[in-house]
Amino acid sequence: MLVRLMDGTGIDSFSSRAARPAAAAWPWLLACYAAGVLAAAQIGKFAALAPPMVRELGLGLPTMAVLIALIEAGGSLLGVRAGRAAQRVGLVRAMVGALLLLAVASFGESHANGAVALVAWRLVEAMGYVGVIVSAPVLIAQGAGPRLAPILLTVWSTFVPVGLAVGAWGHGAAADASGWRAATQGSAVAALLLALASVAAYRGGGDRLPRAMGTPASADAAPDGAMAPAAWYLAAAFGGFATLGIGVLALLPTVLANHGLGVADAGRWTAWASFATVPGSLFVAFVVQRPAWHRPLVTFALLLPALLMFVVFGASAPAATVAVAALAMNAALGIFGGLAFALLPQVAGGPHRTAQAYGALAQFGASGSLAGPPLMAAVAAHAGWGAAAGLGFVLALVSWPLALLALRRTG
Repeated sequence: MLVRLMDGTGIDSFSSRAARPAAAAWPWLLACYAAGVLAAAQIGKFAALAPPMVRELGLGLPTMAVLIALIEAGGSLLGVRAGRAAQRVGLVRAMVGALLLLAVASFGESHANGAVALVAWRLVEAMGYVGVIVSAPVLIAQGAGPRLAPILLTVWSTFVPVGLAVGAWGHGAAADASGWRAATQGSAVAALLLALASVAAYRGGGDRLPRAMGTPASADAAPDGAMAPAAWYLAAAFGGFATLGIGVLALLPTVLANHGLGVADAGRWTAWASFATVPGSLFVAFVVQRPAWHRPLVTFALLLPALLMFVVFGASAPAATVAVAALAMNAALGIFGGLAFALLPQVAGGPHRTAQAYGALAQFGASGSLAGPPLMAAVAAHAGWGAAAGLGFVLALVSWPLALLALRRTG
């Protein structure tokens, strides 16, 4: 039924009336962003539900850590392939299908009685997560039209911190009220309702939306291995950015505690540091259509964090200085994240390669998110905080020229 509702014609054609989204298109664009937020909410779901799950199921903390991290497995291993697959089956079908996978996985998790079942359902959830994040930004770009797409894609780049916050708060509150199983079932219901709402919004968009979004690509329209080198450069730079940013956020509570802050205060400052990426990303919306700003902003957004690493991981600075430096670092990193999401379609090598390019971005970003915390922790444990700061400095310096190479295509 869903497939029949999403039929359309052509893969790359844009309706001229979609150059600017009409009122009928906005519900669809909001549904795409909401899909990203809901998918990102699953990242922190098990973190919020860990205490009651550990008590009821007898799981160890290492097991819970694996379950939390597994959500990134789909992106880390299959990001590029997921982008190609989404293009072939049709991007609307891919996003709606991914939301249904999230619903099925959450429902399955709510009935799990051990680690094996939870791992299996979490892997299904990981497939749903990567399906959303490779399809939704391309759908936003197509639905917004060429003039507004870069601006709305900077908004899209905030889906992870917003989703993490919504997921942690929502699942935690639901678990306190009704238990962790009911909280997980609520997540399943939310994903199912959003899938249905997305279909309704797409249908309601009428001819204001490119009908191409509902149809599969032919093999010729999305050739394997044809993504432009610039997209690979930008994806690799994004991987370094994710390794640096997530690595610092993971260790920040420990760093602040070492400077004398209590656990609650350290957690509060870490949450603010995570949210600091959002205004940085949204700032890009005001300048993304000015190509002359792109390269200076990339330089600022990567080199400032490189220098602030030595303050955040420094031994002599007071806790307040470390916290403010972490806020500034993440605000700058948010600028780079916003630029990467907004400019990727321009360097992908053609509209039919954009989903593949977002798959590459997801793959490098997920790999960096997985590698960052243990890598930085290992360096700090064996060589000291100064060495960990040096590692972050190197990551930023390596990402910088890669990003500049990619942005030669944008002006």
